Amino acid sequence: VLLDGTFVYGGAAFYNVGVRYRGESTRNVWPRPYRIKFPDAREFEDRERINLVSDELGRESLAHDLFQRAGLPSSDTRFVTFYINASLEGDYLDVEQVDNDFLEAHFPGDDAASLTGNLYRGKDGADLHYRGADPDDYAPYYLKKNNEDADDYADIIALTDALDNSSDANFRAEAEALADMRQWVRWFAVQAVLDNHEGALWIGQGDDYFLYRRPSDGRFILISWDHDCTFMYADHSIWEPNWLASTVVKRILNYPDFTRWYYQDIASIAANEFSVAEMYPRIDALPDVVDASYRNMLKQYVADRIPELNSQIPATTLSIETNDGDDFTMTSAEVTLEGNCSPLRDVLVNGSADGVSYPTATTYRYEGVLWDEDNLFAVSDGLDTLTITVHWDSFHGGTLTEDTLIAASSYPYAITSNIIVPADITLTIEPGVTLHFKENRYLRVNGGGRLLAEGTAAHPILFTKQGSGYWGGILLDQTQEDNRIAHAVIEYTREAISNPRSHGVSAYGARVTISDSIIRHTDFSNAVQTYPWMGLDPTIYLLRNEIYDIQRDAVHVTGGYAYIQGNHIYDVRHGAYEFEGIEVSHMDVTTPAVLLDNHVHDVSDDCLDLNDSSAIIERNELHHCGDKGISIGDPSSTTLVNNLVYSCLGKSEDPHSGACIAVKDGAVSYIMNNTVADCRRGVYVYEGHAGDGGGSATVVNSILWGHSIAALELDALSTVAVTYSDIEGGWAGEGNIDLDPLFRGPQSGVYRLLEESPCVDTGTAVDAPDVDIRGVYRPHGEGYERGAHEFFEFFSCYLPLAMKSSRP
Repeated sequence: VLLDGTFVYGGAAFYNVGVRYRGESTRNVWPRPYRIKFPDAREFEDRERINLVSDELGRESLAHDLFQRAGLPSSDTRFVTFYINASLEGDYLDVEQVDNDFLEAHFPGDDAASLTGNLYRGKDGADLHYRGADPDDYAPYYLKKNNEDADDYADIIALTDALDNSSDANFRAEAEALADMRQWVRWFAVQAVLDNHEGALWIGQGDDYFLYRRPSDGRFILISWDHDCTFMYADHSIWEPNWLASTVVKRILNYPDFTRWYYQDIASIAANEFSVAEMYPRIDALPDVVDASYRNMLKQYVADRIPELNSQIPATTLSIETNDGDDFTMTSAEVTLEGNCSPLRDVLVNGSADGVSYPTATTYRYEGVLWDEDNLFAVSDGLDTLTITVHWDSFHGGTLTEDTLIAASSYPYAITSNIIVPADITLTIEPGVTLHFKENRYLRVNGGGRLLAEGTAAHPILFTKQGSGYWGGILLDQTQEDNRIAHAVIEYTREAISNPRSHGVSAYGARVTISDSIIRHTDFSNAVQTYPWMGLDPTIYLLRNEIYDIQRDAVHVTGGYAYIQGNHIYDVRHGAYEFEGIEVSHMDVTTPAVLLDNHVHDVSDDCLDLNDSSAIIERNELHHCGDKGISIGDPSSTTLVNNLVYSCLGKSEDPHSGACIAVKDGAVSYIMNNTVADCRRGVYVYEGHAGDGGGSATVVNSILWGHSIAALELDALSTVAVTYSDIEGGWAGEGNIDLDPLFRGPQSGVYRLLEESPCVDTGTAVDAPDVDIRGVYRPHGEGYERGAHEFFEFFSCYLPLAMKSSRP
């Protein structure tokens, strides 16, 4: 029952305060302890309550101070003198009440802490044991100290469920999700240092402590209360909770990770916050109400407790127990190292804590993956460092002596030596294999050898670097066998062999099929290169690959035969250097290169560059190149059908650059149903090198529109014939027009035709292709369209789902 009174302090009077004795166990203490409650309208120093403690003032003051200096929330205290009706009642310790005012003062970073963070005071029985799903089973033990109107104990129920019922494997994760376990363990460590016999939670069943659910992260922290039974027995065990505390507290303190924190915090507090250097001056500074003998008792406890604490921490030193610490060999890529360790120092393996766990407080286990043929592990705890070498008995490269299968594995193979496949040997690489090549190592297939590296869409083969250094790529040297690379990723390559030169994939006088793969991240080298070698011509089938981030030509094929279809090539550049998307050189007219359905863009020079070559170029989309879309020169003979070329940027300092299609230096080109738009020039026919002569082009059923210099231009040494084409600015020839083609969305790269386009149904049927750039059959209406696209009504995908209406 609160008695009405007036509280006077510093000349200020506070009326209608409530006054009562505090504490059931201290009411027989003299002077008697008091609690004073202030009206909400006028609090004292932003406090609703004052607790005046009259017993064990030194213990209470030093304990709260130690909690605070250890980084844990605890009540502020001060020594005061208390009078009742002008009569001296006695000397007291003013202990800050843990309530909403406390939360606002001690948790300023928590927004609206007093409104959203639930605060509970533990009463006997608040032992963190799970009591089921009924809130009524928790209310008597976890007393709400704020948010009382919300009769909700869901957070306490979830906390106790996690602490009591989670599996050992999930205990830490589930506990840390709901409680700041680092804070909890340090809180228990301070209790151990102080040998708190008040009961509370450390060695009691859940009295005299608070639980606060921090709104900033939604996790519970512990706040201590009542410290009159601290500084008790210096020789007591720090493991008193094992026979006096609740099962949940035992589980927390005996969980290996938390046990290590417990030891570490005890040692740290003993050496710092609780050291003689820190504690003795604070004891000496206690007021006279704490007499000299009492102070000496406190000092003696500190002096005796510190060595006792240290003696109870295991003095285990670092060791490697696996194979008695001797080097050993593994056939699998997984390695486990185990040993002893100090609970005070965390173990690092090769400078990292990754893979390290602690089965007990004084043992460690490291689980990792081997990355090399000989793997050196340095195990350190900051004081000692031990080393052990694990040899990996696996495939690491070298010259093959028999047909070899590299089997699928969950872990990468470390290629420490060059892989050499000699004559009559086949190297087969299974789907899902990852090969990590050391710097400048490479895979070389010599004449008569064979490579079969065929992954799947779900399990591609990965050829990549080990560490930061680039590797030397795949070199096929004079092997005319059926070499195949499918569903693979080939990355981080550079030239490591100079004669012949290695690139991402190189075929010198060799035959290879590369399909459905990714080739990327070269260091000043081509992604794919073929070249005649030692009297042997190369043959390459390059099908449906993605090739990007290339610091030289993406594809450079010379001589022999090349069939290049369905590839996406982009981001081909390196500083100021000029590189091609696809370069074709010296392809004979009897075996012309075939370039179909490729998408090439964002290259620093030409999308397609042909020199002294014959080629069939159909259904390609080419745009945003630094020079020309298609450059045909050094007498080449080409057929261009159904290609879309646009936004060839060119260079202002080069008068010949920026053409969609350039035919020059004696080259001959037949250009049928192409759309060329929005470049400097559409089709440019000229002599590029003195003495080589001009070019010759035939343009049929094509659209040349939106160019900044000219749609069609030729010099005096060149010839051109144009029929049934839409030429901006006009051009003489049968069926030619000069009308806006009405593209659907050229600003977005959409050059299909609107139904009203003058190019719909107005092309010639003579030699017209059967399909358009996307495979839509021609004619799709009453006649053939001009340009690369056949008109049809379309939906979200490019399929002929509906016929266009008939034209009158």
